[in-house]
Amino acid sequence: MTAAVLTAVETMRTRTVAVPAPRADELLVRVVETGICGSDVAAYRGLHPYKRPPVVLGHELSGVVETVGEKVTGFAVGDRVCSAAYSPCGACQECARGAVHLCRARSNLSHDGWQGSFAQYVVLRANSTFRLDDTIGFTSGALVEPLAIGLHAARLIRHEMPRLLVLGTGNIGLTCLTAARRLGATEVLCADIGADKGERAHALGSDGYIDTREGPPPSQRRLADHPVDVTIVATGYEGVLDDALAVTRPGGQVIVVSYFDHPHALNLNDWVSAEVTLDFSALATPEDFRTVLAWLASGQIDPAPMVTDRFSLRTASEAFELLETASPHVGKILLETPDSTAGLED
Repeated sequence: MTAAVLTAVETMRTRTVAVPAPRADELLVRVVETGICGSDVAAYRGLHPYKRPPVVLGHELSGVVETVGEKVTGFAVGDRVCSAAYSPCGACQECARGAVHLCRARSNLSHDGWQGSFAQYVVLRANSTFRLDDTIGFTSGALVEPLAIGLHAARLIRHEMPRLLVLGTGNIGLTCLTAARRLGATEVLCADIGADKGERAHALGSDGYIDTREGPPPSQRRLADHPVDVTIVATGYEGVLDDALAVTRPGGQVIVVSYFDHPHALNLNDWVSAEVTLDFSALATPEDFRTVLAWLASGQIDPAPMVTDRFSLRTASEAFELLETASPHVGKILLETPDSTAGLED
């Protein structure tokens, strides 16, 4: 099969590799569309904590079941599916209490021999695979995983009908916006760099956008005069938590969904005196996936404005080169898989 392999740091090559063989408790899925996640970019740059080359990256996917392991129930050949990025062990204390996303013995796609979805076929674990309703297209299906991440973060909001700021409107920030809007936030503002990101935020329901590159426009002064109840941090630049505290009202809440490339210092006295709650959001649960799938099937959300670019799996290296430009124009990039292995690169 065709696969885009990270062969070294900042080096993506298209290769012909063996189709993986599913075990009795696994599914073989033909990948139709797969998204590039920020964690894939971190691995490409050599900054991911455990995804190292050579490896097939990718975990945001939609596809069709080709083979069902003999111990798998609930799935059939031809089912359209998506997947979580991890498979919980099912035996630890966290799994027993339903917090499978906190399982410390979980397996992760693109790690320890479990190759990811930047390929024509991927093996998935039945306990982390979800069936797509026939009304859900493959593009939306490939966005279910990041949408579930955003929903998980938004579900941590402790304030009823809050006024909210999403700090960072990359792909996860946009999914947080989508989820917070669906969960009843009265006003959702977004902040980032560049007008393109503002256009995507407005298309997904933002009430206002602050282009932080342009100085203090009225919307920024409004934050200073009327801080928000909740700030969701979906970016990891130096000082972002200080900025989040500055725009959150005393007694409010900051939720961090972003991961960071390096340690960040905090002046904890400022947080104590403001009595602002600091929460952290990791991954997503099966319930988050089921909720997102229900929203998509009923037409309550449309994540299409997130997608700005599409590449063939064979040109995955060009997609990563585009992401490295850090252009505000670039949003979610989807890779589309080929039907054959013809015309491969060396």
